[in-house]
Amino acid sequence: MILKYRSFFRKHLINFLSTSAKPNAGIHILNGHFLSLKNDTPPEIFHKLLESLKGYGVKFIDFEEAAFKIKNREFPQNDCLVAFTWDDGFEECFSKIKPVLDYWDLKAGFFINPNFIDGDQNYKENFKKNVVLTDKNPMSWPMIQQLLEEGHTIGAHTLDHLSLKTDDLGFLKHQIEGSKKRIEEQLGVEVIHFAFPFGQLKYISEVAVEVACKTFPYVYSQDNYRHYFSFDGRIINRRHFECDWPLNHVLYFLKSKSL
Repeated sequence: MILKYRSFFRKHLINFLSTSAKPNAGIHILNGHFLSLKNDTPPEIFHKLLESLKGYGVKFIDFEEAAFKIKNREFPQNDCLVAFTWDDGFEECFSKIKPVLDYWDLKAGFFINPNFIDGDQNYKENFKKNVVLTDKNPMSWPMIQQLLEEGHTIGAHTLDHLSLKTDDLGFLKHQIEGSKKRIEEQLGVEVIHFAFPFGQLKYISEVAVEVACKTFPYVYSQDNYRHYFSFDGRIINRRHFECDWPLNHVLYFLKSKSL
């Protein structure tokens, strides 16, 4: 009940604050999880959001290009550049979101949990009910392979989507290094991108940051979006969104950024 009221007031607060929102120059990586919590939402809702953002002058770029520009501090002075990623690897990323990306000729990043794909039915039901809190099923490896072959980026999101707020080095290496190894074995390519679960900076320890940055050239949060980096420039910050968000909410978060 508390979460319900918090969500209600947050929505109305952003409605008020975003009345005259407009995009600002910079590179913005927007990170979602699915098309919508509602399973009957049509993909057209994401297509319309992209059309509306374009009408406000937003320019879309591929995720790999955005990540490279941010890491090398090649920030635009006048353009609002937006790229997209999705965490958790839900099936509708392939069946509903990919067709929209295809139409716009956009390449995105997809961060996956190998054990969600490979786990038995009991594992998957527990993962959905107690970890990601949704009834959505994962993509299959053939779907992920097709995304890769069509130019999208596949990144790691740990094996089991567990909090990395711990100094247990064995656990951290198992979840971080293990996810990289499993994906590379399945897809036959090097995995260089990693997003830690739950996204907020409070869910990752300094030890975990060290392990992640030694394992992957690119590491991402879903927090601190007004700044390009966290943890002394080692982690690139993304901003949470979902495909069915109101336009003004998305515009509100395309604010100016700093180092």
